[in-house]
Amino acid sequence: MGKGPRNYSQLTRTRLFSLSGNQCAFPGCPITFTNPENDTNLSNICHIAGAEKGGERYDPNMTDKERASYENLILLCANHHLTTNDVSKHTVLSLKKMKQDHEKEVLRKIGASDILNKYPSSLALIINHISSIDIENVDMLTSTNIYSPDKKITYNEVVVYKPILEEYKVYHGKLNKIYSEIEKQGSFKKELLLQNINKLYLKAKGELLEIDTSIENIRKNADKLIELVEKYLWELYEKSPNAKEDIPFEAVNVGMKIIIVDAFVRCKILEEPK
Repeated sequence: MGKGPRNYSQLTRTRLFSLSGNQCAFPGCPITFTNPENDTNLSNICHIAGAEKGGERYDPNMTDKERASYENLILLCANHHLTTNDVSKHTVLSLKKMKQDHEKEVLRKIGASDILNKYPSSLALIINHISSIDIENVDMLTSTNIYSPDKKITYNEVVVYKPILEEYKVYHGKLNKIYSEIEKQGSFKKELLLQNINKLYLKAKGELLEIDTSIENIRKNADKLIELVEKYLWELYEKSPNAKEDIPFEAVNVGMKIIIVDAFVRCKILEEPK
């Protein structure tokens, strides 16, 4: 693969399409991307911050890797790709919100489809991926407290991720059962998984907040911190050699959200309420 702002990894493409619901992300757009009866695909992979100098919403401080990343891409139909070229109406923030709102609704539908019961190994797959990789040495938080998601959301002033945290907190018990089975087998995968997630959170704090790690600055950047941890987790997933391609990626997506919400509740992501 070549380099550049359109060098999308296979995982990035898969994530985009699996959370598109096969539809344009523009609110109210009825366009369906693919038709099972033929090979047409009406989707456009669109950059939120422009791909090249002179492009809409171009950010000179971004690298080409960041421009080609999942976080900077949105799937639209051709018409709405052109519509969003109007930068007076469609800013980086408004397009990110458009993508987030669309994906939240798709995730809600996926969750309602009982996909985890159809593919129960998807959670175990994520645990195997994240726990099998040794992250560079970072001092970890020692807290093992578990808090009400609502209490932690309020304390850290989470906004964008709040609906996802509320939607997936109900799976905390299901994940606990999996952890119990793992522990019965004498495995430390649960501890390794949570340690890795905690290390990624501390890495995100260092990258995003630099020296100001006050609770006020954490609250100001709470959603960005969760987004960065999720980005790191998908990068780890991509590196893992244990991928099972027989599980639909929609189930893997749900599994990743559950792992993130559980780590949030266990105070491995964001701060412990005082």
